[in-house]
Amino acid sequence: MSGASAREVTGKPGRAGVLILDNELEMGGLEKKLYDFIARVDSDRFSVVVCCLKEGGYFKDKLAALGVPLYERILRHKFDVLAIRELSRIIAAEKIDLIYTFGHPNTVILSYLAKARGLVRSVVVSFHATGSATGGKLVRPYLHPFLKKADMFLAVAESHKRYLSEVERLPAERIEVIHNGVDVDRYRPARAGDREALRATFGIPVEDTVATAVASLKPIKRIDLLLRAAARTLGSVPSLQVVVVGDGRDRAGLEALAAELGMGDRVRFLGVRDDVDSVLRMSDMLVLSSRTEAFPNVVLEAMASGLPVVSTDVGSVREMIDEGCGLIVPPEDEDALAGAIGQLAADPEMRLRLGRRGREVVEERFTLEAMCAKRERLFERLLAVSGT
Repeated sequence: MSGASAREVTGKPGRAGVLILDNELEMGGLEKKLYDFIARVDSDRFSVVVCCLKEGGYFKDKLAALGVPLYERILRHKFDVLAIRELSRIIAAEKIDLIYTFGHPNTVILSYLAKARGLVRSVVVSFHATGSATGGKLVRPYLHPFLKKADMFLAVAESHKRYLSEVERLPAERIEVIHNGVDVDRYRPARAGDREALRATFGIPVEDTVATAVASLKPIKRIDLLLRAAARTLGSVPSLQVVVVGDGRDRAGLEALAAELGMGDRVRFLGVRDDVDSVLRMSDMLVLSSRTEAFPNVVLEAMASGLPVVSTDVGSVREMIDEGCGLIVPPEDEDALAGAIGQLAADPEMRLRLGRRGREVVEERFTLEAMCAKRERLFERLLAVSGT
């Protein structure tokens, strides 16, 4: 539904109106965490509305099922500054107090205009990534003046905060760290019979060792590195299976690479799925082979599922799994990645020990409830300062 035809839903008295402003809500780590927050936000304290400059995307129907108002397609073209008119109408109709947005140029500029015109009291800009591995910046230089109206920037880890401050030159005093969280009820260790039943569904023998990757199939995720590393372990671990969840422009090339490596029958590409929790419960380890990350959600999901993790040393991974939950290897190092996969594949007791510790760490530090509560407290604090 377009902005012009979206149903009018005004905030209830005593609740703060929060507008989540994004480009579109296709499947991705950021979007999954955003949906988790929307689904669990305290409706007695906050009235949440979503606005997508482009399409509602993958999460459109899910938001409708929650009864969350969604406005979409308010940007007619890339440089449509007149979109502020439609945004102003939405803000007034929905009684919005705070905009929660992300580092996209158009959403940043529109949030700036809304704050500058006094349409909202507060603006929070959340970042969930870093620049490119070759040194490219995340924040384009022309955006810095538009970020001056932001009341707070959100980082997903302490290392991410340092990156935003030292590399992107955002003011450290306005950067708050809120770790992503995971639903520990949905992502849980396998119970008796789970593993066998799930493997039967996918046609994977119970005795095989399954190394799973969950990622968009694009160069930065280096699934090609995973395939090459896994191929090198087959001599010592002939039962190894590689399961890849996700899709993207590199899929055809990766399927061809698997065949070239002689792994055509040892690699399964499952595409985008809603049952990642089930895939993890039938797995023996998670492998993250990325060149760069900020805070990879799937690492927490695997830990919550009782899986050991093999990960490249990127982003904030050490803030998650350096407490005996997995093995960390240098990025772009095929030898080290192959060695770590082979080590875990050959040692079931080690897998069990690391997996148990991972579940403990998530329950102690990375629950979804903790993430949502911290975000809600931040919004309330900012609105109190601004006079709400």
